[in-house]
Amino acid sequence: MARDEVWDALKDYSKQLHAERVAQTPDRIAYAIEQFQANGIEHKLKSPEIGHFHCWRKSDHKLFQFYAGTGKIQGLKKQRGIHSLIRLLTAAPSTKRKHSRKKKKR
Repeated sequence: MARDEVWDALKDYSKQLHAERVAQTPDRIAYAIEQFQANGIEHKLKSPEIGHFHCWRKSDHKLFQFYAGTGKIQGLKKQRGIHSLIRLLTAAPSTKRKHSRKKKKR
């Protein structure tokens, strides 16, 4: 197999996998809505094509953005998925403050 043929085969396979993931988005949206309702979380579907939701934390009504198709919680790097989001939305807001570094005296 020539290099171009391998590359073309990989591109086709990648497109197929992407299409399969995108096809699951409606199911993921339905599951997210089910979880929001089961936990009494206020939510609004902003984009059905990509599963983009606005949802608000119960304690202080802070807005969180969630993408059901990928499980991404906007603004968070390490937390992902509907169950992590549910924990965030049902928990009290954190009272921890970020520590600032004190400048050293010279």
